[in-house]
Amino acid sequence: MRAGREATCLSLLCAATITVLDAVLLELQRGFFTGGFLAQDTATAWSDRAVFLIGSVCLDLVWAVLGVLLALVVAGALGWGRIARRSLALLAGAGPLAIASLVEYQVLARLGDAFDLGLMFDLVGRKPGELLAVSWAHLIAPVTLIVVAVVSSAWALRWINRRFPGGHLAISGWRALGVWCACAIVLTTFTTMVRLRSDVQDNGLRRKPAGQAIGGLVTFASDFDRDGYGLLSRPGDPAPFDARVYPYAVDVPGNGIDEDGVGGDLPVDDSPQASRRAPVFVRKPPVIVVMLETFRADLLGATENGREVTPVLNGMRSAGAAAMHAYSHNGYTVQSRYHLFTGALGRGAQGSLLDDFATNGYETAYFSGQDESFGGPTFDVGTARADHFYDARQDRDRRYTTFTTAGSLGVSSDVVLERVRAYLGTRDPERPLFLYVNFYDTHFPYDHKQVASLVSSVRVAQRDIVASRAEDVRRMYRNTAANVDKAIETLRDVVRAQTRQEPAVIVLADHGESLFEEGFLGHGYVLNDVQTRIPLVTTGIALDLCEPVGQVDLRGAIANALARPDAGDRSTFRACAGHAVFQYLGTLARPRQIAHTTASRRLTYDLREHRVRVDDGSWMHVVDLDERLRSEWLALVHQWERLRASDAEAQEDPS
Repeated sequence: MRAGREATCLSLLCAATITVLDAVLLELQRGFFTGGFLAQDTATAWSDRAVFLIGSVCLDLVWAVLGVLLALVVAGALGWGRIARRSLALLAGAGPLAIASLVEYQVLARLGDAFDLGLMFDLVGRKPGELLAVSWAHLIAPVTLIVVAVVSSAWALRWINRRFPGGHLAISGWRALGVWCACAIVLTTFTTMVRLRSDVQDNGLRRKPAGQAIGGLVTFASDFDRDGYGLLSRPGDPAPFDARVYPYAVDVPGNGIDEDGVGGDLPVDDSPQASRRAPVFVRKPPVIVVMLETFRADLLGATENGREVTPVLNGMRSAGAAAMHAYSHNGYTVQSRYHLFTGALGRGAQGSLLDDFATNGYETAYFSGQDESFGGPTFDVGTARADHFYDARQDRDRRYTTFTTAGSLGVSSDVVLERVRAYLGTRDPERPLFLYVNFYDTHFPYDHKQVASLVSSVRVAQRDIVASRAEDVRRMYRNTAANVDKAIETLRDVVRAQTRQEPAVIVLADHGESLFEEGFLGHGYVLNDVQTRIPLVTTGIALDLCEPVGQVDLRGAIANALARPDAGDRSTFRACAGHAVFQYLGTLARPRQIAHTTASRRLTYDLREHRVRVDDGSWMHVVDLDERLRSEWLALVHQWERLRASDAEAQEDPS
């Protein structure tokens, strides 16, 4: 009886402490109790606040009881005194949850509320090393503090036990396990019912580390048809007892079954499918395609300390043309490169830009300042078929990055240009040249020792890239962009000198980058203009494109321009009514969001929440859409479903 009262009191104290901590962090991060700009499902009513606090205590009790009972069993086995035993129980019951909450809060404070660790983990190939390679500088301080806290706590507990040895209490481990299992079942059942009955409660409770852990267990236990989705899945299973129907399933057109539970059964597409023919070029100038890593569209025309950040690109824009509305389909390099080269959103693409030029007698050369193996064979663009291939792996010892993992390895634009010069010095200048070059320098952490101070001398160490230094980070980023801009001029000059012709040049980016705008840092986890709008500048080639322009549009436009003898050398970007760029967040097979972006607005659908919004407006449930928005939403969903169905066919029939 005495042990039970002690465990109950200690567990309640731990759970209450964690609930208060999580409540404070939820309010600071999301305005959960007071609401705020664009805040959704907040507990502004006192009744909602009360229910949340009760549910939060119940969630935390599940883990607090486990920690407290384990601590009491261990302390009893070691013969510890009352004060040391209770101190250990409090640390075990509250410590892990407190650390998890604080770490999660710090991550969101640095990267933004929309950051999704699971999404990022999927995008880096589910390789922990890739995440650590980027985050190591920010992890040093918290890991050090945790280690110091653990060591200090162990020393303090040992001292307390020696100083106050009395009050020994023995507890059976098996009895403690039985008590915890009974408590866990009751509390988990209650909190699950609360979350299922209220979007407000689910929005708050699933943000807690305890809620995330228990939610995963409930989802697994309630996955009755074993399709991977259960009661608390996001998105939820639309048919819990039908294994054919689950989120992200391939929707087979016209079979009467809505396999993915979105928008009804996919209608059969009777429109004729265009077949791609090998292009025949009648004009064969040297062609340079430059892919800039993490390069924002607003760098064009920007100034820093009264100096142009991109004078070379600005000059190209004046002599040639630039798209006002160009977008990446996905905020991630591997997918963007695939879309550019293949001209396709899904798998099953026929060849790539490299093949188009090779079949027309071009010598093809591919140079990249990063590791092109990242992403694996799924996103292969035919680099093995290039006449000459170079990436950062060939200069691993000259890298400016700390780590050599495939997702972080990078060499400077100077090294890339050195390799390009060496290659050009060995080739026949009479043979037409297609040259692809990727400059990596503007990727996080936005600076390295080989970057010259062209427009700013401000430098921010990686560990100091935080919201309070946002303006310094932007200055540093713009300076690195100025270095890359200068590298483009050097590249164009050396190609012109070697080929003795004026090259056609196409410059674009893989994606943009949030630099603490709206609280976000990075790319790939928000569909907005900052992270997906890109520069597209051309000179010496007459691309004819509708705006908004997507990366998939370029392959066909390049072939068409070189196939026309009278095309000229200045691109045209036309406003086309109804034209939209398809965008997706995450992977095409399991996106968190999809969107149609036009020159004037973006319609976004969140597949996890089944909500739609226009631009940065309020989210609307699908059932609340008016007829016009529902029609637009269905068009978006059906395009995604057709891409998924096409990918499935390509996998079944590789030929």
